[in-house]
Amino acid sequence: MTNPQQSPRYSPGRLGGRLGLGIVALGFLAIGLGYNGAASTIALPAQLPYLVSGGMIGLSLVILGGALLIVQAGREDRQRLEALLLQLVEAGATTAAAAAAVTPSNVEGLFAAGSASFHRPDCRLVEGREDVNYLTGAEAGINGLKACRVCQPLGALSNAAVR
Repeated sequence: MTNPQQSPRYSPGRLGGRLGLGIVALGFLAIGLGYNGAASTIALPAQLPYLVSGGMIGLSLVILGGALLIVQAGREDRQRLEALLLQLVEAGATTAAAAAAVTPSNVEGLFAAGSASFHRPDCRLVEGREDVNYLTGAEAGINGLKACRVCQPLGALSNAAVR
């Protein structure tokens, strides 16, 4: 699927990479021409213009081309990261839907398990959470969970042994 803001023929990331490689190649060519001109002349004052024009301009072009390549790599990394984030959002939505499907329709006699305590299903501490595990009073006692201080589910327990 193509992005409506970007035509298939023009892709700034690909153009930036190709342009960067071309500018780096021109920089190395300028450095080579400057070296060739300086090497063909014996007198030091006659070599200086070749070194300045070929060396400095060539070095500047190599740095500019390298910067374009770095920007293009950043664009590609950002596109990959955006794609991965989109996959994570889609996976999160799928996981939330699956968690909603696992929630029992009738929670009578069940308690919501926390990390250290258990709650009534209508307790405000577990209300709205999607990752709630439900268990019986006996299972809460076996797992060593303590009763919630807010909803006090012990009044709802009839004969479960809870610590």
